[in-house]
Amino acid sequence: MYTTKHLYSTLRKFATIAFLPFLMGSCETEIPLEDSDPPNFSIQITGDGFSETFDQDTDFDSFQLNLKRETTYDFILTGADQGGLKRLEMYFTPDYIDMNANLYGPWQVTTLTFLTDLISWNGNRSSPLTGTVLDGSFTTKGDNVSLEISLYLLDYGGDSGSSNSSSAALNIFIDDHETEIVFF
Repeated sequence: MYTTKHLYSTLRKFATIAFLPFLMGSCETEIPLEDSDPPNFSIQITGDGFSETFDQDTDFDSFQLNLKRETTYDFILTGADQGGLKRLEMYFTPDYIDMNANLYGPWQVTTLTFLTDLISWNGNRSSPLTGTVLDGSFTTKGDNVSLEISLYLLDYGGDSGSSNSSSAALNIFIDDHETEIVFF
C-alpha cells in the first residue's frame, strides 16, 4: 500500500513539473481602445537559504541585495498586462552574473556591449498575450562588485494611445558575505 501511494505521489509530482510550463503560459487577449495602466512584473530570487520576490510596487531605491560570490541562484521573472504585453527586457552584467536562462519561444539574448547583455521577449500585436514567464539560474562572480539587474516592460497602450512602461533597477552587491537585503 505504501509503495503504491508513494509511486502515485511521485508520478503526480513529475506530471506537475512536466506540465508547469504549459500552465504558466499566457492567455491571448485583445488590445483595448485605451490602456493607461503600466505592465506588472515580479522577479523571484532563491538560493543560499534566501527567497524573495520583488515587483513593481517594491521601493528599489531603499535597499541593495547582497549576493554571495560563486553562488548559484534560481529566478522566475514574470511580466503581465491585461491589454497585452509588448516587450520585456532584463539587462545584466555578464562579467559578474553568469546567466543560465531557460530560453524558449520569442525569448532571446543579445550582447549590447562588453559590459551589458540583454534578455528580451517581444509580443506580437496581431496576436497579443497578457504576459510571459522566464525562469533559470545565475551564478555570481567577482569580489566587492556593485551592479544592477534592470527590468523594462512595455504594453501596447491601447489602440489609440502610446505605450505604458514599468521599470526597475535591482541594486546588487557581490562579495563573500551572506545573501540578504540591506536597507539604506
